[in-house]
Amino acid sequence: MRLRQIEAFRATMNTGTITGAAHMMSVTQPSVSRLIADLEENLGFRLFDRKSSRLQPTEEASRFYQEVERTFAGIDQLEHVAERIRQEQMGLLNVFSTPALSASLLPSIVKKFHETHPKTEVRLDVRVPMEIFRQLQANTGDVAISNHAAELPGVVQEPLINAVFICALPEGHRLAAKEVITPQDLEGETIIGLSSEGPLNWNKIFKTFEDKGVMYHKWLTTQHAETGYAMVAEGIGIGILEPFSARRWSKIGVVIRPLRPKFDFAFSICFSANKARSSIAQDFAQIVREQLKNDPLPFQC
Repeated sequence: MRLRQIEAFRATMNTGTITGAAHMMSVTQPSVSRLIADLEENLGFRLFDRKSSRLQPTEEASRFYQEVERTFAGIDQLEHVAERIRQEQMGLLNVFSTPALSASLLPSIVKKFHETHPKTEVRLDVRVPMEIFRQLQANTGDVAISNHAAELPGVVQEPLINAVFICALPEGHRLAAKEVITPQDLEGETIIGLSSEGPLNWNKIFKTFEDKGVMYHKWLTTQHAETGYAMVAEGIGIGILEPFSARRWSKIGVVIRPLRPKFDFAFSICFSANKARSSIAQDFAQIVREQLKNDPLPFQC
């Protein structure tokens, strides 16, 4: 029994005709007929009965086809694995990132990576943290930068930084004259809320305000810090936001000040626990670490 015979049988089952199978396999109809006849001889039972101009699979053929499909599913998986290996050999790096980090931290890192790996193709996939972790569990990514989460099966999280969040103010706001912002300073102000999604528990910030008796307005909530910065720039309210985007937004209508007491959240470099790390993935992770060391985030002390 040869693989080509099995392919001819499978193609005939899938198309319902010798003609369709021949077209699928890019061979002649007599070639398909010969392959199936040889397979029947090897198996010791008939696979098809001819009724009018159609082929009718026998009961034995239907049972045999189920096993063939299971076998080919494994072959398809091997092809996917081979494709990933070929891509790595050609220099393909699949990077996952959260929306905020993709627009703030990643551009300079990708630029530096390209300078040292000019032949490597980079695919940057932007997703929310829990979706990033699901992709790593499925072994579809090489490296990711995300908020740190509780221990997850199939995911390795290496600590990157505990980022201290900053206070973002509209230009001309009364609090822009202060060097440091405290919760009491925000009394009566509109605070742009961030949805408590994924591993970041944004609510701990607002609970602290409430515990201190600070009364504020919160009528606008968004799940992305970049949107929060844009709303601050428009003068809608004040944001307690991630610091990665702070310098860029300070050039386009946002005043950045430290908030005390500090609120910090952990970020990590992540890998799949079930996939060997490529050298280019490790190089990329090292550039990320060096970037944060050489260009520290604002107001982290």
